[in-house]
Amino acid sequence: MVAQPFGQGNELLAAISAGMGVVDAAGEHVGTVRRVSLGATDLHEATLVADPALVAVPDAVPDALLARLAVSGYVEIATGTGQDDRYALGEQVAAVEGGGIRLAVGRDTLATK
Repeated sequence: MVAQPFGQGNELLAAISAGMGVVDAAGEHVGTVRRVSLGATDLHEATLVADPALVAVPDAVPDALLARLAVSGYVEIATGTGQDDRYALGEQVAAVEGGGIRLAVGRDTLATK
């Protein structure tokens, strides 16, 4: 997977909305979209303080991952009752199709809340 330069590759994220179903690369159901962030167009815009979803992420998540989420954009995925939400980086979204999204990676590679 190749990381997109700032401001590019977020066309897919812009087409995603809350409530859409999410499947992983194998076609397995992951959950539904809780929220989506388009990310920053440059490092100066990448702020964690302004994003309530990222502020709520536990301290156990490394700062480097939080910075990647803020810059590349992300999809917060509600996985169901009693399960941790998961986060897909913008670059991990393969397609928006049939009213849902398909990821380019497996469920187990996604960051958890």
